[in-house]
Amino acid sequence: MFEKKHICIAHRGYRAKYPENTIIAFQKAIGVFDMFEFDVQFTKDGVAVVFHDEDLRRCSDVLEKYDKYKIHELTLEEIKNLDNVSWFIRKNPFDMEINYKELKKLPLNSIPTLEEVLKFIKKTSFSANLEIKQSVLNQKYIIKYISDMIEKYSLKEDILISSFNHSYLLMIEGFYTAALFETSKENLLDYLKKLNVTAYHISDKYVKDYDVKNLLDNGIYTNVYTVNDKKRRKELFCMGVKGVFCDYVS
Repeated sequence: MFEKKHICIAHRGYRAKYPENTIIAFQKAIGVFDMFEFDVQFTKDGVAVVFHDEDLRRCSDVLEKYDKYKIHELTLEEIKNLDNVSWFIRKNPFDMEINYKELKKLPLNSIPTLEEVLKFIKKTSFSANLEIKQSVLNQKYIIKYISDMIEKYSLKEDILISSFNHSYLLMIEGFYTAALFETSKENLLDYLKKLNVTAYHISDKYVKDYDVKNLLDNGIYTNVYTVNDKKRRKELFCMGVKGVFCDYVS
């Protein structure tokens, strides 16, 4: 997974040109990016689905069909009834040159389950970063569910598990893991060693040259989000950053 000196990670797949966190967004990232990133949340009936927001309103027609709009309030069957493609065609959020003809052929419901994404990874050997989002479900259930599913498809060497909820990371054993941060932290190295993580994921606003070098000297990689500027990516790689999360590459 980390053999290449520097890596570009497709943030929620190739989300600048395809609906984020969909199989086609992951498929289209192959050959453009080195890895892809996706987000895992849990439905009301305890099934892991791939979607970024806890709130379904931004990327679906949930309000046209239900009086509830959070993933944990809806069953898998209800979520599989949503349209998460039309919003992208309508808004073109990154103002890119997109293939409308191709997009209009997609199934309107393209919200995948975790298992569907793992099958894709198994088939393509395209490594990924799985981010566990915060959930109302029991933490042990969440970690066991995800761990068992990854092991079912023998993908432990192909997936990096990350989260802002570091208590999740403390419960994970035998996997590559990464701690996500929104801002900088004091005594960072000691803290990450306690978490026993493979990587440190930090916003580009708060990445520090000293942290990157200190962590690398201690066997911990730094990956930075979200960096779409080519010049900035080069600066970060020269700093010693291993990977950058990108919505697109230019």
